[in-house]
Amino acid sequence: MKKLLLVIPENSYKSNDFVVAAEKLGIDFLIITDSEQVSSKFSDTVIINKFDAELNNNNLKKLKDVTHVLPVDHSALKFSGYLVDLLEVKGNKLESINLSMNKYESRKIFNSLLDIKVNNEIIKNIDDVNTFINKNGTSVLKPIYGTASKSVLKINNVEKNKEQIEKLMQDCFDQDLVIEEYIDGKEYALEGTIINSELKKIVIFDKPVEYKHPYFEESIYITPSELSSEAEKRVVSIVDKACKKIGLEDGPVHVEFKINENQIFIIEINPRMIGGLCSRCLSFGLFKVSLEEIILHAFMNNELKNIELLNNYVGVLMIPTPKSGKFISINKEELENIPNISNVEITVPEGSDLLEPPYGDKYLGFAFSQGIDKKTVNESLLTAMNLANPIIE
Repeated sequence: MKKLLLVIPENSYKSNDFVVAAEKLGIDFLIITDSEQVSSKFSDTVIINKFDAELNNNNLKKLKDVTHVLPVDHSALKFSGYLVDLLEVKGNKLESINLSMNKYESRKIFNSLLDIKVNNEIIKNIDDVNTFINKNGTSVLKPIYGTASKSVLKINNVEKNKEQIEKLMQDCFDQDLVIEEYIDGKEYALEGTIINSELKKIVIFDKPVEYKHPYFEESIYITPSELSSEAEKRVVSIVDKACKKIGLEDGPVHVEFKINENQIFIIEINPRMIGGLCSRCLSFGLFKVSLEEIILHAFMNNELKNIELLNNYVGVLMIPTPKSGKFISINKEELENIPNISNVEITVPEGSDLLEPPYGDKYLGFAFSQGIDKKTVNESLLTAMNLANPIIE
């Protein structure tokens, strides 16, 4: 008898969507969390255990029938790997999760597979940064175990970016920093799932808006992609090889990559679903079932369901945080009235303290769009991005 364990961290956007999907599919499941808040919300099926602590004997007994372990968000990855190893169940082992999350070690794997190869180093001080850039040119500085665009900085000139580099180093005092050569190109994201070590593509997103360098704050994702079917097959093939080398075996993957002069460059492979509420642009716009249902069905049944489409194109805007301060309000109703905007979710409570990029990791919320073509969706999301007028004091 199959039994799923969902590993849900505190403040996860995805907890409710995964629980709803598991219930809809009739999956027997438990939840393990490090949060009293999550426990009170799903009291009937919840075990509380700090993610930085070993499983105690009482909790271990409660998990004796678990056969599958799935992390619901980025901060649940390592604990999920620990549980997969401890319980000897289906999921990604801790060694492979650590390797995929490690920006320095995973780059070695990508370099072994890709035509585009880049130098990278672990740096200790600003002199190391200067030496690397003098040798390699424009580069990207990032925390070794970072996620998304938090604390990621593009550097052309150390003297020009000195204040930002020093602040980033202070911000990442608890982990190493990695610097690597910057590669130009159009950026995309692949959403997929691994079934018995084989990568299955779900969708590829275009990222039509250039980053506002020197930071890498995400903005708009749109799918289906502009890439040809041949290009998509090449992407899936090379990412599949990278996932195998990392050792990922089962569960969702979110992959960031670029294409430069027809060559594929993998930025990172994350053994989890797309972040925030972005999956809802698929779940309530492109697909007839939720992305969580697709992933759970694949994970529990070793097959990718036939995906039926509702709309031609969908997209999501991650509403940016323009400055640091206390969040007061935002013009949500105005954004909701933009043509082809299907929904706006503000996820930051009023009164929250925010940090601007690259030092914060919160978007104000998400705006979703559906349309008959890519241009329609892109224009509606660009309008929302330009009209968003948060009050932050």
